[in-house]
Amino acid sequence: MPIRLLAVDLDGTLLTSERVPHPENVLALRRAHEAGILVVPASGRIAASIAQFSKELGLSPAMICSNGSHVQDPDGNELLHIGLSKEAVEITLKYTEAVGVHTSAYTRNELFFLTDSPWGEVYRQRVRSVMPKSATADEVRQMNLLKLILIDHPSAIKGHHDALADLLSSRLGALTESEPEYLEVLSPEASKGLGLKVLSESLGIAQSETAAIGDYLNDLEMVQWAGIGAAMANAEPEVKAVAQLEVTTNNNAGVAEFIDYLIERNRRELEPK
Repeated sequence: MPIRLLAVDLDGTLLTSERVPHPENVLALRRAHEAGILVVPASGRIAASIAQFSKELGLSPAMICSNGSHVQDPDGNELLHIGLSKEAVEITLKYTEAVGVHTSAYTRNELFFLTDSPWGEVYRQRVRSVMPKSATADEVRQMNLLKLILIDHPSAIKGHHDALADLLSSRLGALTESEPEYLEVLSPEASKGLGLKVLSESLGIAQSETAAIGDYLNDLEMVQWAGIGAAMANAEPEVKAVAQLEVTTNNNAGVAEFIDYLIERNRRELEPK
């Protein structure tokens, strides 16, 4: 079956280490559009952040946001919104307050820092497209959150993961990682894989007609679910293990390599037998 829908991670995949689109990827996105492939950003970022890249790259409003917690169709209509339960938020905030780790909270289009710290500045420099706001823990408790992120030294992330896994259990929260310094707390149902499934079904696109590419642990379910899943050369081993093929790094335009592979594959698929 020809590929009709391609989900592309941003950081570490479409974007270079400088957090900008690789020029060759930009040209490849145009080739994908001309070939009839709908390219959709699929990111841990919130909609407001993704939308700026979509506008810059000439993509449709379709997007998989906040690691699949929030999904929009090509007309900008909301297809999915899976928020964190109040119980999960309370447990997570009590833990982060106790250990003093930097914590960020996310709604559909806003980002909040609960404290100011050097890690917050690191995050600001990386995201750039959305300005974080300040909020108290009590204010955050009243919000309809999509996710919370703990930001700390990579050597500390496993300890936070293990502690929160015990406190939340799989009933209340899912834990994933999108950068070595980030531990993300989501609803148990949320993943980029679910986001891709919901979007493709809304468009009448079969699973076998989808493709996905990513690099980090939050991309794993999406790469695994897609009809054709690809991993960057800079991807984590777990992502490479579920991918059907591997392309070059984000700094060497691996997305362009994958898009050209899909275009050629579609051409062969559509040739008269």
